[in-house]
Amino acid sequence: MIIAAFGLLLSGVAIWGVSSGGRASPSADYEGSLMPPNVPVADFTLTDEAGKPVSLEGVKGGPSIVTFLYTDCKDVCPLTAQQIRGAMDSLGKDVPVIAITADPQNDTPAKVNTWLNEQHLQGRMHWGLGTPSQVQATWQAWGVAGQTAKSDHSAYVFLLDRDGRRCVAWPTAHLTPEGLTHDLKLLVSREGVCRP
Repeated sequence: MIIAAFGLLLSGVAIWGVSSGGRASPSADYEGSLMPPNVPVADFTLTDEAGKPVSLEGVKGGPSIVTFLYTDCKDVCPLTAQQIRGAMDSLGKDVPVIAITADPQNDTPAKVNTWLNEQHLQGRMHWGLGTPSQVQATWQAWGVAGQTAKSDHSAYVFLLDRDGRRCVAWPTAHLTPEGLTHDLKLLVSREGVCRP
C-alpha cells in the first residue's frame, strides 16, 4: 500500500514536471521534476561491483545521482548511463553515481564490471548489488519496481542533495544530458542545497 502510494506520488511529480515544460516550479529553476520537500532519505547498504559497501552515507556532502539499471538491459539502461556520463562530461567533473540493480538475481560483480567497461563508466559509476530481499527493500524505500519477466523496471534518475535527499526526479523518457547538466550545475552552485 505504501509502495503504491509513493509510486503514485512519484508519478504525479514526474507528470506534473513534464506537463509544466520540465520545470516543476518557477522558483525552483530545475529542468527535472522537483521532489516534495518532505520525501524521506531512503538510505541503503548494498555492495558494489568491487565487493565494497555502497550507501547514501558514502556520498553525502554534495550532489549525487541514483538510478536503477540492470546489465542485461539493451536499450533504456545503456542510454540512461550515457546521458549521465554526458552530463558529468559537460559539468567537467564527476559526481557520485550509484546504479542500484533492477535485477538482483542476474546481476553479478563480473557482469557489472563488463557493463561498466562497455559504457566507459568504470570508476565513475558504482553499482548497488545485494540479495533479492535486500534490493527489494531498497526498491520499496524508493517507490520503484524491479525488472521482472512480465514488466519493466521503474526508469528514473534521481538527483540528490548534499544530505542524500531526493531533490529532482527525471523519468528516463525525458532525461537529456543537457537537462541533467543544468540541474547538476544549479545544485552545485547552491552548495548541494536543493531549495535555497
